[in-house]
Amino acid sequence: MTDDRLMQRLSAIEARLARIEQHLGEEVTDTAPLPETPIAPVVPTAAVTHAPKSSAFAALQDAGRKPASASGTPTKVTRTSTSLDATRLLGWSGATALVLAALYLIRLGIDSGWLTPLRQLGLAAFGGGALIVGGLLLRRLDRQYASLLPAAGVVVLFATVYGAHLYYGLIDSEAAVFGVVAVALLALWLGALFASEVYALFAVLGSYTAPIFLPELRGDISGLVIYFSVWSLAFSFYALELQRRSVYLLAMYLALIVFSFLFEKHLRTEWQGALLFQSLQFAIFLGAAVLFSLRNSQPMSNSEAGLHFPALLLFYALQYNLLDRHLPDLAPWIALASAAALLAAYLFARERLGSNNPAARSLVSAYVALVLVHAVYMNLLPDGFAPWVGLGLILGVRLLFNLRSDGESVLAGWPFILAAGLILLVNVARILLNADMDDVPASALLLILYPALGYFSYFTLRRDADNARWAPALLILAHVSAMTAAAHLIDTQALVSVAWLVIASLALAAGFKLGDRQLGQSSLLLFLLAGLKIMLFDLADTTPLLRVGVLLVLGVSLYAGGWVYRKLPAAASESTST
Repeated sequence: MTDDRLMQRLSAIEARLARIEQHLGEEVTDTAPLPETPIAPVVPTAAVTHAPKSSAFAALQDAGRKPASASGTPTKVTRTSTSLDATRLLGWSGATALVLAALYLIRLGIDSGWLTPLRQLGLAAFGGGALIVGGLLLRRLDRQYASLLPAAGVVVLFATVYGAHLYYGLIDSEAAVFGVVAVALLALWLGALFASEVYALFAVLGSYTAPIFLPELRGDISGLVIYFSVWSLAFSFYALELQRRSVYLLAMYLALIVFSFLFEKHLRTEWQGALLFQSLQFAIFLGAAVLFSLRNSQPMSNSEAGLHFPALLLFYALQYNLLDRHLPDLAPWIALASAAALLAAYLFARERLGSNNPAARSLVSAYVALVLVHAVYMNLLPDGFAPWVGLGLILGVRLLFNLRSDGESVLAGWPFILAAGLILLVNVARILLNADMDDVPASALLLILYPALGYFSYFTLRRDADNARWAPALLILAHVSAMTAAAHLIDTQALVSVAWLVIASLALAAGFKLGDRQLGQSSLLLFLLAGLKIMLFDLADTTPLLRVGVLLVLGVSLYAGGWVYRKLPAAASESTST
């Protein structure tokens, strides 16, 4: 085949491909002719025409040069999380090394006597500014990595302001306050420019800790309240703009902790201002949390709720401690008002978002349960009525479990179940040990009602598929309460043991009658305890006739119990396996 014929064939193939592409509606974009063959010069003829290079050929050539996605577009090469963490570690290490180098240089200048305090601060300010300018210049190349340099520069500028005022006295308190505010605002501007929350966190640390280092800021309680409240509003607004909950969360923690530290150390007599401050902070950050969810249509996640709850605990502990010292009669009611405000804010956000957020629901429920237990049960309720409250909790256990399983209810059930269980255990232990029962009205009746309602609750829950796993705990509660009642109501110890045998026999009989193997098996422990009590303690202190009677009851009860136990229905797992 000659060169002319070869070129004719190639040209014909290209022309056919071009017609096919036009028929399919594809646009031919590459009009460059095919490169000439190095074998021989091409003799142009009328029959030989160079068709435009097809896009199929161009795609094949591009495929060898860069990766493409399934749609034909070049894929973007992304860093893995491991490489990203490594680069950030290297970047932070480099920025830290620059700061340390500046510190060592300053130390060298001090030792040599060349660096006066003014020159030291000037160099520090120049170094901080240079880091910020360097980051700004590198921002277009890699914004995330370049942001590390200005972050280090902000730290240097904060240190410069504090050093100029605290250690050298080169600037007065007003200039120091102005410098702290200016650096904090600069950090916020850099944070918005680099879209990084690190700057906001530095600004929070610098602004809220300033009153610790600048005594003039803590001279007056009203000025301190205004200072903290203004920053709290500023950081809440900034968190909304930056869409970072961590900004107002850190501000919330620092506001409560730093103010409490300053109040206890310097301003303890001005408790009214401290109460006003705590109430303002609660309102500001509660509003920030609600507005954040509404503005971004972003319900609170489980991890975010977990970070909010310690802040609520801190607020509650600080405020209740303050109220208990100065307004003890109003402390529980103000605590209830805070729980009501939190619940109202949650209901408002829930209504606006149109969804029930499980994380926020659990957060609010946990705080409400805490307030009810501490403020109402432990402080408002008279001590003599506490066992009756525990009795009511046994009666309402089914309602609590239904609340836990209802995902659409206003409050989550698990915090209230936990609180109710704690109260119930405390009261059972109180009755078991007969501790402080003299002030309890109708205490003898309580000894009977506790086991009665315990057995009632057990029989109510044992057939409930969702809550049956909690039934054994109620059964144990009922058995312990029944044995305790017998011990307190019967004077003769041998007869107490007989009563225990009767309780065990009734449990075994009920298990046999109802086909409840769990109830029947629980009687074995009662038989064992009664038998041990009789053999180890009761026989030595009884008359011979009573001793014989007790042994007869024990023998008959154990033998009859074993007989009935053998007739109990097999467990579900055993029956299915056979």
